[in-house]
Parts: sequence; C-alpha cells; structure tokens
Amino acid sequence: MLEQDIRRLLIDQLRPRLERMGLNAQDLTDDLDLLNSGVLDSLGLVDLLSGLETHTGTTIDLDQALARKGATTVSGIVRLFS
Repeated sequence: MLEQDIRRLLIDQLRPRLERMGLNAQDLTDDLDLLNSGVLDSLGLVDLLSGLETHTGTTIDLDQALARKGATTVSGIVRLFS
C-alpha cells in the first residue's frame, strides 16, 4: 500500500477524535507525536494500529514497532505499514 493511502486510513480513523479536539487533517504533520500531543493515549494507539492492520492486511510486532525512534509520530506509523 502506498504511503498516501496509509495516511488517508490513519486520518479517517483519527477524524472523530480530531474533531472533538478542534483539530483537522492538516494538523497531522509528519512529525506530530500522537501520544505526546494528546491526540491518542496508549490504548488509542493500540486501537489505531490494530485498525490499520485490519485495513492493510499487514501484521506488525507491536513491541518491535514501538521500539523504533519516532514510532508514535504520524510518519513513523505510516512507515510501519507502507
């Protein structure tokens, strides 16, 4: 799957949460850390990754994925699935 497709899936899954926070898709810059920014908590991150796994058909090792530098940034998550 292309990075732009993964990014679109990520945005679609985060859209309700972003709207509640008064944010939009343009606020999701590549270097935005979804945990440190408060967009997601740890359970929300696991839910997001699980949803992306389902949509892409890709299975990731969560421990290994989160050990990578920048793993909780928008670009880090997109790279996990592209």
